[in-house]
Amino acid sequence: MRVYSEDRVRRLRTVLRIVAGIGVFVALLAVLTFAAGENKTDGVVVVVVAGILLGSSGTALRLLPDAERPAKIAAVATGVLCMVSGALSGSWVAFLLLLIGLGLVFLALIPDDVEGV
Repeated sequence: MRVYSEDRVRRLRTVLRIVAGIGVFVALLAVLTFAAGENKTDGVVVVVVAGILLGSSGTALRLLPDAERPAKIAAVATGVLCMVSGALSGSWVAFLLLLIGLGLVFLALIPDDVEGV
């Protein structure tokens, strides 16, 4: 049973692609952190954050075309993990991750009129 309309799927896909893009950017920051070689602990944290963002957004994007319950669960989990990653990162990206994660959770959870489409 579908839980999202086509319009909601399109909007969620856009936000999830933004999260994946931020994940790629954070992965590039991890490469730069390791290349500098100064603080390897920060580099490991950045790699973990990038892995969380890329893994969760990729899973949600893969499940989204069906627009069924697993897609909803994956979208909400991605939003929550995005907020947790923002809290872990502790940089200027953290504020952006918190906002995007909160927006993704609300977009995934607000009721959608599937029958009206």
